Amino acid sequence: MLSLFSRRKPSRDHSLAAVAPERAADSTSAGSEAPRTCALAACGAGARATIVEMRCGDSEACRLRALGLCEGAHVNVVETRHAMLLDVRGTRLALGRAITAGITVQPLAS
Repeated sequence: MLSLFSRRKPSRDHSLAAVAPERAADSTSAGSEAPRTCALAACGAGARATIVEMRCGDSEACRLRALGLCEGAHVNVVETRHAMLLDVRGTRLALGRAITAGITVQPLAS
């Protein structure tokens, strides 16, 4: 039985072939590069992104996943003052810079 709060071990293979083998063959033959990623802390207000990887403590990762912030989730950055205010699946979350620096995202086109 799969637990709601079970932690999925992140894959250490970051190659495009591990994500989508059919797209990897097309992209390498077309000469395009792998999708760019950055830390969530580097995104500005109004940015949209998809969560790629979460590098934080086990308890923090479990809590964030319970709130809906997990790999594959789409986030909108609402505000970036002292903390980062995010819109995740219709819910607003405020996260500090230390946590957002450990979350890797792939920015989406506006």
